[in-house]
Amino acid sequence: MDGVEKKKLYDVAVAGLGPAGLSALVYLLEAHLSVIAVGTEVGGQINDTPEITNWPFIPILSGDAFQKGMITFFENLERKFPEYLTRVTGSIVSANNAAGNMYKLAAQTSGGSIVFFTRALIIATGATRKNLPAPGAEKLKGKGVAFCGTCDAPFFKDETVAVIGGGNTALENILTLTKYVKEVVAVIVTEDFTGNPDLRERITKLPNVKIIRNTQVLEVIGSTTVTGIRLRDLKTGREWEQRLEGVFPSIGATVNSQPFTDLVETNRYGEITVGVLGETSSPGVWAIGDVTNVPFKQIGIATGQGIAAALSAIGYVESLPSASPCEDCAEGSESFKEKILTKQREEEELAYPDVSDEQFFKEILTSAKDTLIMVRIEGCGDCKAARPYFFEAQEQNPSMRFITIEWEKNPEVMNWLNEREKVRAAPTFVKIHAGAEAGRRVDMERPKEMIEELTGQKE
Repeated sequence: MDGVEKKKLYDVAVAGLGPAGLSALVYLLEAHLSVIAVGTEVGGQINDTPEITNWPFIPILSGDAFQKGMITFFENLERKFPEYLTRVTGSIVSANNAAGNMYKLAAQTSGGSIVFFTRALIIATGATRKNLPAPGAEKLKGKGVAFCGTCDAPFFKDETVAVIGGGNTALENILTLTKYVKEVVAVIVTEDFTGNPDLRERITKLPNVKIIRNTQVLEVIGSTTVTGIRLRDLKTGREWEQRLEGVFPSIGATVNSQPFTDLVETNRYGEITVGVLGETSSPGVWAIGDVTNVPFKQIGIATGQGIAAALSAIGYVESLPSASPCEDCAEGSESFKEKILTKQREEEELAYPDVSDEQFFKEILTSAKDTLIMVRIEGCGDCKAARPYFFEAQEQNPSMRFITIEWEKNPEVMNWLNEREKVRAAPTFVKIHAGAEAGRRVDMERPKEMIEELTGQKE
């Protein structure tokens, strides 16, 4: 993995490392183009998918196995094309035109912000899950309102939860949750589910699934944690409360096109408008996958889009005049760039600082040092996304101790944490001071801010 070079103009930037982005990446590298790939983690929404049943030639594949395959695939690309591939762990925050057939992009990483230039851009930033547009849903996010069945189902063991929505995301969450919870209450606004027929059939045969049809969620009830939902029958108008402990909104996603709206045209849903090869309104810019207006958000379609866009981008770059190194093709000192990339490499190699139950009660609770805990679940995508910020805070706060608790490996610590307030999502961050809990934060979309609040870096 190379550093971001100060005087290098990249041939292509790929924003996003899900199935669409990785499919584009391999073709670009095989053509020996210089590529900078930016993404928080390899896998995208695959990381929250429990099972894939419609991938060609393979009957059933777990989301975890699919993601591990993608990670191995990406690592092989890094080994095979070290002189062509630059990896940046972070997110694009802005994209603008620059003089001379170039685009200027800014990315935020755990080590700071970087700016670089590219001749072509492929946007594969996907989408982010939506919360319910009902009172209480936002306030109780992470406190009973969760989104990923794969990540958070264990926190609701032997309890009752609701899954809101009728598409594939809802069906997948229901299937995962039934393995842990006492009952899943499936709430749909229509007469029937709209997702995959095979999944629908499997769900109707499960004994611990209750389906409430033609019904709208009016409110998520609870002060510090979810205690129920208020519902309305859309046919009769009857309203009632359903008592339960968890709510999993599964009502679609918001596309991640915001950093690119000054560069490309979008429709009223924020989706980037593309042609048959993924081309956008800006020459040299393509968009692929769930961030686009292409219907049927499927892994296979995203993969095909990635290949088509890459082949088109190869032709575009090769048609441009030869580029010479430019003085302003990456801003900031070379040492700063190398520091960021070195930190990324170190973070990727670091193991989670897990402790045993015995260590926690004998060492952590009796220590004079403040401690920050990250509660995690093995294979959790949100935990992986929070990981760089956790290690960054550890480096910046040497007076504190940083540990991780894995829900299954630390049952006694989980019981201790749940005595005050039940842990309902991963990652959850908890500060320990003088042997007692001194603060707790959970917001899967803002882990850096949550950590900074608990470490005192942000007032």
